[in-house]
Amino acid sequence: MALLMWTWADPAPVHELIRLVEPAQPDWHQLEEQFPDCPVTTELKLWVCEIEQKIWLLHQGENKHWWLSSIDMNKPTTQPPPINIGLKPFGYGTQQGYQYWLFIEPVGRVAMRRQLEFRLSQLKRQRLSVNSSHELIHLPALNSLLSLYNYSQWTVLIWLKHQQDKR
Repeated sequence: MALLMWTWADPAPVHELIRLVEPAQPDWHQLEEQFPDCPVTTELKLWVCEIEQKIWLLHQGENKHWWLSSIDMNKPTTQPPPINIGLKPFGYGTQQGYQYWLFIEPVGRVAMRRQLEFRLSQLKRQRLSVNSSHELIHLPALNSLLSLYNYSQWTVLIWLKHQQDKR
């Protein structure tokens, strides 16, 4: 398994993140081969995966180190997304000029898309790509991209908003 082949620092007790030591950068191709149902968000090089009934998140911190953590489903996210879409974000962060919110729901992508269409009905939106497991929606008015992924029984929504836009 790719994650076990890499070297990790001991978990930091304060924030329970595990820092990637070797290789310096994740091998995205290797992750995609080992976990074909887990999306790599190429816009941010963000990886989300359900492993052994936990949701795991691999992302780059502001210090350029790569961090692996499991998501605490009960921990509140203090920074709300640009518009209330009726879903609770499980994660929030900033990276590479973007703010991002992570939503994980035990519903199908079609149900989540309907929810988004209802909540975002007043905004112009453009569907950029659609395949059997991934959908990308552009929201020009909010300077945002929405990435929807299907895997296992979960649908993952990653909301990316360019940070220079202060709306």
